[in-house]
Formats: sequence, structure tokens, C-alpha cells
Amino acid sequence: MCPKSVHILPLFAVLSSDFRSEWRLLATDLYSERLSRENSKEGYLIVSVRKPPRRGVRGKNVGKFFSVKMNIMLWFESLLEEAFMYLLDFDPGVKRFKEQPCRIRYILDGRARHYTPDIYIERENERQIIEVKPKKKVITEKYNLLFRIISPICEEEGYKFKVFTEETIMQQPRLNNVKALWSYARTPLHPQYQIYCQEFLQEKQSVDLAEIFELFQAKNVPKQVVYALLFWGVMDFDLAEPLNPNSQIYLPGITADLRKAV
Repeated sequence: MCPKSVHILPLFAVLSSDFRSEWRLLATDLYSERLSRENSKEGYLIVSVRKPPRRGVRGKNVGKFFSVKMNIMLWFESLLEEAFMYLLDFDPGVKRFKEQPCRIRYILDGRARHYTPDIYIERENERQIIEVKPKKKVITEKYNLLFRIISPICEEEGYKFKVFTEETIMQQPRLNNVKALWSYARTPLHPQYQIYCQEFLQEKQSVDLAEIFELFQAKNVPKQVVYALLFWGVMDFDLAEPLNPNSQIYLPGITADLRKAV
């Protein structure tokens, strides 16, 4: 059971006056951290500031994404956000992530305004506030100014602010590879399967995916187990190439950077 008390981390700052318009941060809900033994090994769960929509929103592709990494359901408001969540679920360096994690309030041109980022990402050595936007919007004057305001606010509080567009997220065949493997991620895995991989690959260094299939077939283990092992990083391959029976498979480490979403 979650305790009833919710601890809100305050965020106040006076920003530099590099812009002609006077603006400053008023307040923010960054982050609502709810203590929960059930939902987090670290003892807390980051809670979204917006309630999930029950119906579709005009002009938006609203839907649910199940994170196999965290075993929770998340909401996305664009197909670009959904694609990014696939990459985050696959990225071994991402400990956890959450949609619409905070609301940052500031004054611009004498008016109180607020900004809600798309995603919060927690890595081992970095916490990130992420905006996911089509490039045609990112390059506009409106968003250029907004991001110049938000970035130093996040930096001041120890968060790295980043903007990602379709140029990074929709890279192929990486995205299709990740999506294909994600569909097998919930396949039950036995510790013995990892031993099979290590013994086989330590001896041969690199083999075709077809040879891995033959190895597991000889042990009466189905193909979906092989795909699950690839998703969870027990074995590795070049994400920049389409995954097929001729793909070279090896032990983790050689292409570690290619598995990173951001």
C-alpha cells in the first residue's frame, strides 16, 4: 500500500536576464514522488502531473504503452512519443522513465505560464527532462524561446534538458529491430539459457543468428527465447542493420552504445 503522504520537491530559481522579455520561474510540481514499496525497488514512484485521457484527443494519437522494464502502463500523446518509449524500454542504461512528470511555471511578458515536458528519464549518473517534438515545430521561434527558458531551470536543479525529434527517434532499421524484439520481451527466461549463450559465444566469438536458433532448437527451446535474450542484452547485434538469420550475434559490450536510446 502507498502511504497517503506525497512529498513534493520544491523548485524555485531566478533566471538570467539574457532575453528582452522579463521572465522568472514561479513554482513547479517537479517532482511528485510517492513512496511505494510495490512499484519501485528504490522506494518511490514518479507520478504524472496530468490525468490520463479516457477518450481520444483531437489532433493527437493518444494511447497506452506497457513498459516491460518497469511493469507499468504509460500514456503517450503522439506516435513519436510511443516510438521513443520503445527505445527507452530497450535501453539498458535507463533505470526508469515516466510520462509528463512535472509542471514548470514561469512569467514571460508579464504573464504567468507553465510548461509540461513529455518524459522524465533516470539514468545511473544523470536525470533527464525530455521534450519529444517534430523537427518542424522545434525550429520555430516559439519553441526555440521556450526551450531556452526551460533548459537553465532544469540545469539549476540538476536535470539535463533534451529535445528529441523524429530524426533521432525514427532511425531505421534500429526502431523496427527494437519493436520486433520488444514483442518477445515477456517470454519466460531460465538462467540456463544465458549459460548456453555464454559458452557458445565465448568459443566462437561471433556467429549467425541462424546458428543460435540451431543451438536452442537442439535443446528444445523455441525461437522466441532467442529474441527475448537479444532484447534483454544477454546477446548483442548491430542495431544499425536489419535483424535476420544472417545477422552476426556476439556477447554484450561490442555495440553497447548502439543500444542507447538517448
